[in-house]
Amino acid sequence: MLKMRQVLLALCTVCALLCTVNSLDCLKCDGGTSCLNTVSQTCSSFETCLTFSSTSLGFQQFGFTQNGFVKKCGPKLQTCSQLLSAKFTNQLRVESRVECCDTNQCNTGVYNVALTVDSWNGKQCPSCVSTGSCGTDLVNCLGTQDQCITVTGAAPGIPTATLKGCATKAACDKDSLMTAWPFLSNLQVACNAASATGLNMFMIAGAASLALGFVLN
Repeated sequence: MLKMRQVLLALCTVCALLCTVNSLDCLKCDGGTSCLNTVSQTCSSFETCLTFSSTSLGFQQFGFTQNGFVKKCGPKLQTCSQLLSAKFTNQLRVESRVECCDTNQCNTGVYNVALTVDSWNGKQCPSCVSTGSCGTDLVNCLGTQDQCITVTGAAPGIPTATLKGCATKAACDKDSLMTAWPFLSNLQVACNAASATGLNMFMIAGAASLALGFVLN
């Protein structure tokens, strides 16, 4: 029994040493579009270094500053370097980008996100910003926003909020949203592919009909 305890103790010691060796040191700071008071942060063995940039329109009501720039340890995400973009109404938009790296103090990047100026891509999604039930409003999707997203969660002073709108596929990843949009807690996310509007389908059908008529003539 004593020998078994010694073996277990030795294994625990080796494990602790390995975890210490594998832990990263990352830069930690926050600010608007630049970092303030940068310090070093030791991550857990399963974390990586993150640089998080965000900008928003209309989200101040949820405690989200217009621009956010954060460096810290965080989870390894599947959406590193991808744009997390969502449009819930014409007055409520948010875009974020998370850069990930895995060497000591590698998160030296600069603020690198801005609200897109992309035009309507022909797709629409249900639109909702509510603490109760949602209506039947629709919102036009922009650029690469090809998903209809439903986000529920709690915000400062708001026990339950529901947000519906257009989003990029990266914005549908719950772990990424929890990291990029910390103003919402108890977060739940659901997405489905956005479809072209009836008007857009009519235009496509009309163009196809014209092309077919040109070929036959």
